[in-house]
Amino acid sequence: MRVGGQAIMEGVLMRSPNFWGMAVRAPDGNVEVQAEPFRSVTRKSKLFRLPVIRGFLSLAETLWLGMKALALSTNVALGEEEDLSKKEIAITMIFGLGLAFLLFLAAPVLGTKGVGALLGVGIENPILFNLVEGAIRIAIFILYLLIITAVSKDIKRFFAYHGAEHKAIKVYERGEELVPENARKLDTMHVRCGTSFVLYVLVLSILVFSLLPIDWWVEAVASRVVVIPLVAGIAFEFIMWSARNQDNPVVKALIWPGLQMQKLTTREPSDDMVEVAMASLKKVLGMEEEAKIAPNEATNKLVI
Repeated sequence: MRVGGQAIMEGVLMRSPNFWGMAVRAPDGNVEVQAEPFRSVTRKSKLFRLPVIRGFLSLAETLWLGMKALALSTNVALGEEEDLSKKEIAITMIFGLGLAFLLFLAAPVLGTKGVGALLGVGIENPILFNLVEGAIRIAIFILYLLIITAVSKDIKRFFAYHGAEHKAIKVYERGEELVPENARKLDTMHVRCGTSFVLYVLVLSILVFSLLPIDWWVEAVASRVVVIPLVAGIAFEFIMWSARNQDNPVVKALIWPGLQMQKLTTREPSDDMVEVAMASLKKVLGMEEEAKIAPNEATNKLVI
């Protein structure tokens, strides 16, 4: 059974085929676990399961569920009782997407135009333009990660929970008991990590964007927004394919940069953090087992 996860505030979100759950370390030191059924939109239509399309839809679902879990975990971690509404979550997502638009779409295009103006030449060749644009976009991504890590202790803890999430999943995939001791010997990288996904999107965008107009900066930015779902879908297919073939020497070489990039977004977790990640994973795995025994009962209840 394939499982995945995300770091959240003082905890970890885990997803299995039919459930999602999260475990969060509360201020009193206890681990609070919540879980509920989850049915992916990709299972509702054959069209949604087509290659590339399923990738973009899965990404959108992951973003929405991640924001929801992040809001819930923040309330638990801070000891607050009031949950964020769907409207508040949507506003937060829109703000995040707007920031991503400015940093990773508008800024690289304008930066490339600026480089051309600074050198006193117009970068008219689409391939050259996109090589410069892609280099700026990757540099912004790396610089962004370095800055937020340097200025925020909370981000460092968040990245440590990211490492805990990876370790818990790797212990499960190795068929070992989900206890922190089995995670200590493992590193914090995973082939299906979202950090690798982002890097693949950035690299693939250089190839795809080279087919788009570059004359007017507004047209250039708008055209890139339109094809982002295509780029994300292709990157999703690549990361799933590479996970199935990660022992192949060629695939190892292709995924190596993504694994190295994860050194910026993961930290070595403490046993307490791994315990939280494993609590979340155990919950969704347990609900999957319940669903096999009593499908209707397991998929209709909310477990807290």
